[in-house]
Amino acid sequence: MASNEETLLLLKKRDAAFLEKTFRDLNPILLRVLAANQIYAETAEDVVHQTWERFFTNLEQFEGRSELKTFLCGILFNKIREHRRAAGRLVFDEDSETVMARAFTPEGWWNVSPGDPSAFVYSKQISSLIGECLDGLTELQKSAFVLKEVHQEESPDICNVLGVSVSHLRVLIFRAKDKLRQCLEGKLDLPEQM
Repeated sequence: MASNEETLLLLKKRDAAFLEKTFRDLNPILLRVLAANQIYAETAEDVVHQTWERFFTNLEQFEGRSELKTFLCGILFNKIREHRRAAGRLVFDEDSETVMARAFTPEGWWNVSPGDPSAFVYSKQISSLIGECLDGLTELQKSAFVLKEVHQEESPDICNVLGVSVSHLRVLIFRAKDKLRQCLEGKLDLPEQM
């Protein structure tokens, strides 16, 4: 990457080669951050597209006080929050005939046999608890934790993606694990039933 002065100059000129290289270098990082935030496939592509669109619209706001990657990740985190707010308002309107056709054969048998209901409920409950606890983390803690513990990314790569030092990454992961432990212990500490 160019120095901050060179970067500012190339951005002001809207140098096509520099912008294309920036896109090629940083786009995979944005997709990894989205994966760490459990946003995948077409949704991730949409959020990345919105991030780049906002970046190019507000190119003049970049003053070079941070790295370009950090500036872009800041936009991305805002887009993630917008996406989550919008997703909470979505109402799916699916045709019941389509749902039934997917679930059953024309003879009325299951296309795929349903699993054990109690195992399904237990799995959903555990997933829900973990999801609730993950939502209690800051975006940075959540991204660091998921990239390291779920996706098994290397620390230097995570530091590069998140724009943090190795020691800061350790602190983020420690705090994420501690908050997750406390949250899960609190949720699993149910009162005795009579």
